[in-house]
Amino acid sequence: MKRFQDENKRSYNFTEAIAVKCPKCHKQASVTKIADGKKGYGYTKILACRHCHFSQQGGMIKYKAVVDQYCCNNSKKVNYESQLLNEKPETVRLKCGSCNEIKAFKPKIVEVYMQFVTDENNYRECCFNTELWFQTAVKGNIFWAYNEAHIGYMERYIAADLRERNSQYNGGKTMVASLPGFIKDAKNREKLLKAIQQWKGSYR
Repeated sequence: MKRFQDENKRSYNFTEAIAVKCPKCHKQASVTKIADGKKGYGYTKILACRHCHFSQQGGMIKYKAVVDQYCCNNSKKVNYESQLLNEKPETVRLKCGSCNEIKAFKPKIVEVYMQFVTDENNYRECCFNTELWFQTAVKGNIFWAYNEAHIGYMERYIAADLRERNSQYNGGKTMVASLPGFIKDAKNREKLLKAIQQWKGSYR
């Protein structure tokens, strides 16, 4: 009898490196996290493809520079809102409508949390909006995984005859507890394990 005990892992424990479809050549690429040294906190994500050498860097947080200030009088404000930016500008140079001079204004910085929403037919990585590499339809549902470690963890769960909770459960839903019903259903075990073997064959 195969036994699985929940290790209390959450989905985010498998997101250090996510396998995705390269937006340029459509082969397998990866999205990885690196610590953001400029901020001293948080992280930046990098999408990289070893096949076509496409690379893109982006943070989960972008910025808008907003100016709503008086310039040379108190009757007319200078109003401005930038597009989404990767960096916080110290100043923004704008033309005053009253004196017609171009001056530097210190903008208010608005943080914009960037996250794309996946749909039920095509699962995507939330920062670059790229399709997850490991995904397939099973009984009208999308079965997906972030990477090899995620696949291996789910394989152990799906193949197990006995599935146990962890006595060290520390609150909140674990990844296993959050799995959709079609993955938990033993009737779908054979189809799910077959899909996993196909995935594993692609990275051997």
